[in-house]
Amino acid sequence: MTPVILVVDDDPDDQELLREAFTDIGFEGEVRCVDDGDSMLSALVEGIPHLVVLDLHMPRMHGLEALKALRAKHPALPVVVMTTSWSEDDISKAYTLGANSFIIKPVLYDELTDTVRGLVQYWFELSEIPPRSD
Repeated sequence: MTPVILVVDDDPDDQELLREAFTDIGFEGEVRCVDDGDSMLSALVEGIPHLVVLDLHMPRMHGLEALKALRAKHPALPVVVMTTSWSEDDISKAYTLGANSFIIKPVLYDELTDTVRGLVQYWFELSEIPPRSD
């Protein structure tokens, strides 16, 4: 299995930093990036990833709306919310809507690579993820 991660984030710099972090830790899967919730839903029609990394604060469709729409069609797809929000309301709503994890985006690149390494270890080494339905 070649793992596929879909990053949903409207900031091209954050997308690039995440791509670099996955590369720097030796991740041998595919990292796809889209800019917003609408694009995420379109990408899911084309193929189901193994993991979604979802930002909250995006134009057109807020991450919580995107999560709700995603869960309506793909209730078992692992979703990690990774955002700059420290809001207890955002954290509660994300879990209520079906997020599997909530991570506050690290500020320093070394912290980001540590976070990405932890995501890969947890989701692709320790955890059994549901089979894709594509």
